[in-house]
Amino acid sequence: MNLSTTIRKLWLTLWLRCPHCERGAITSGLFRFHETCPVCNARFERREGESIGGTMINLVTAELLTMGGLIITQAFYAPPVWFQLTFWIAFNILFIIFFYRHARALWIGVAYLAGYVYPDEPPQS
Repeated sequence: MNLSTTIRKLWLTLWLRCPHCERGAITSGLFRFHETCPVCNARFERREGESIGGTMINLVTAELLTMGGLIITQAFYAPPVWFQLTFWIAFNILFIIFFYRHARALWIGVAYLAGYVYPDEPPQS
């Protein structure tokens, strides 16, 4: 897979679209994920616990933004410590809640690029 295809697949997953068919939705709510794509039937998670990668993407991104923002605001504006702590704790909690599905979808995109997201074979009769 070339670089432009890789970037396109990851971009599609950030928009919560299936990386296999590019049309189906990955989620059906804020915290509810489809097991398979409603359009192409690609299975998003093959084994239990695969979503931990999305959780790690979410937490690392939140912490990098929080620490970077804390250092930059302290360096340029020097607000009181109580304000910094209150703001960045609230930011962290809200960011983790609202970015969760995008981080998990991004992990589905990574799994697709690694060859783990594909439609199940129909049962043979």
